[in-house]
Amino acid sequence: MRPPLPLPPDDGESRVPGILLVRTDSDDDVWEDVLWRMGELPGMYRSDQGDAADAVARESIPRRLIVAEDPAWRGATSEDVSAALERPGIWVPDLVVLTDDRTVRNADWRPLLAFCGSDGYAFWITPRQTAMTYLVLHRPNLDSTINHFTDTAPAEVEWLLAEDKERDEEDLCLDPVGVELESLKAPPRYTRPARELPPLIQENDLLVRTDFTDDAAWTSLVERVCRPGRGHNDVIDDFSDYVDFVDDPAFAGATPEQVMAEVRDSDTEEEEMISDVVLIADATTMREPGHRVLVVPLVDQVGFAFRVDPEVVGGMVVNLALGNMDIDDWRDDEA
Repeated sequence: MRPPLPLPPDDGESRVPGILLVRTDSDDDVWEDVLWRMGELPGMYRSDQGDAADAVARESIPRRLIVAEDPAWRGATSEDVSAALERPGIWVPDLVVLTDDRTVRNADWRPLLAFCGSDGYAFWITPRQTAMTYLVLHRPNLDSTINHFTDTAPAEVEWLLAEDKERDEEDLCLDPVGVELESLKAPPRYTRPARELPPLIQENDLLVRTDFTDDAAWTSLVERVCRPGRGHNDVIDDFSDYVDFVDDPAFAGATPEQVMAEVRDSDTEEEEMISDVVLIADATTMREPGHRVLVVPLVDQVGFAFRVDPEVVGGMVVNLALGNMDIDDWRDDEA
């Protein structure tokens, strides 16, 4: 009989989003590789690091990453973990991810088997994509993101499991969610900021300045975003009401992952027209010709950033917020 998972008590009425990561393989090098790719995530709790509730209390946004490393769980299946989550009075994570034999075999992506709660559809996801998803679990569009993952990389493909077709494991090895992140020259990885960053309240779409070397370039960038001028087919002359500009030195040098981790919705009851991205003016934006803005998606392929011209930003966020277009409509060939 397996021991209880290291889950804290249920928090009652307050929802604390989070992920449970369970080690079911026996390869130490593989396990350390998985943890390294996930990064130094906020609210991360390992069994030898104190109380899980205390770890959450120290974070600006309440969330948990519970890491279960007990050797007694080696060889466990998703069914075993699901059964353990049915224990009354415990906190239940939004997403459960497990290492298994496929994690060990695939050194390029280290795919993890993932599912929601105790009865969600299973899918494959990389540790890096898991980490990026964890950073936005507190946002309202979690269901949309998870549904996208289950459609993109299901653990079992139903048409391949028809009664008249023999099951071939290789046929079922679809690319996990997050392969795009691993293919980047500089894959995203969260590291803890040197100092606590202020929250980013999203009453409008946000453009966050993280490079403070050129005030004139920043002023020009703001003007180009607000008033793109002729030739862009925009019915809106001034996008100032749709984009808030964060010019706070506290974000100097912040990474895209650190910025996206601090974005939260407004507490107002009114439903704002906001797209599911955060915009960043980093060193590349401020110093290179064109001053292209970094766009970091907060749903679906979370964290898979790309750049757009400043004049495009206003039209992009408005169309994304209205649902007229989706994020793939704005990626270019260099994304």
